Amino acid sequence: MSKGQNHKVAFKPKNVGTTIKRILQYMKAYWLQLILVILLVLISSVASILGTYLLKPLFNDYIVPYIGQQNPDLSDFLRLIGIMGIIYASGAVATFGYNRIMINVSTSTLYKIRTDMFTHMQSLPIKYFDSHTHGELMSRYTNDTDTLRNMLSQSFVNLFSSLVTVIGIFFAMLILSPVLTIVVIVMLFLMTFVIKKLGAKSGKYFREQQSAVGEVNGYIEEMIEGQKVVKVFCYEDKSKEAFDKLNEKLF
Repeated sequence: MSKGQNHKVAFKPKNVGTTIKRILQYMKAYWLQLILVILLVLISSVASILGTYLLKPLFNDYIVPYIGQQNPDLSDFLRLIGIMGIIYASGAVATFGYNRIMINVSTSTLYKIRTDMFTHMQSLPIKYFDSHTHGELMSRYTNDTDTLRNMLSQSFVNLFSSLVTVIGIFFAMLILSPVLTIVVIVMLFLMTFVIKKLGAKSGKYFREQQSAVGEVNGYIEEMIEGQKVVKVFCYEDKSKEAFDKLNEKLF
């Protein structure tokens, strides 16, 4: 029952660029959908920036001057409210659209990846299966690929959306207040430095967590499969103790 303890710590890819290119190769069949996603992300980001920018004239030109007036003319105010409503609604529809498309694309891409993984597994030597538990192998098909699915359906899109939003907000801030823009840029560099330090540590812990998930799954599968042997040799307490150690390592 020591096979479950042979699980090695998951390492980050040697070449991140090559890994991303391989993933994009799986997604190239959906290039039309990806182009549509880019357009929808642009619409969503522009709508968010424009809607926020219109808050300035809304307050400065209408709400504040209307304070104290008995019968103000609300026609222009209501027109601006309607325009902002259309802008925010367009952004919401665009956000729903690109999220929906990316869910379909990521699901189809993961299907291809799992299929290729299964095909590759058929060519592996017996030694590989002797040194890896069933639970560990299943973790590759479930936990690891599910993490990849989240990256494809959310992380890529959020990264692009955030980039567009930051660029748009930067130019909007330059128009509104150049001095405030400089202050924000300085703070942004400080935040980037801190996030980079924290990100390096969190990446290490994330890889260890994925490794621990595979180890726990492998041990559970091994104990369930060999529960008759466990009972015959009165291994229940030691089995529970070993599981608690693996569980503590995971959490």
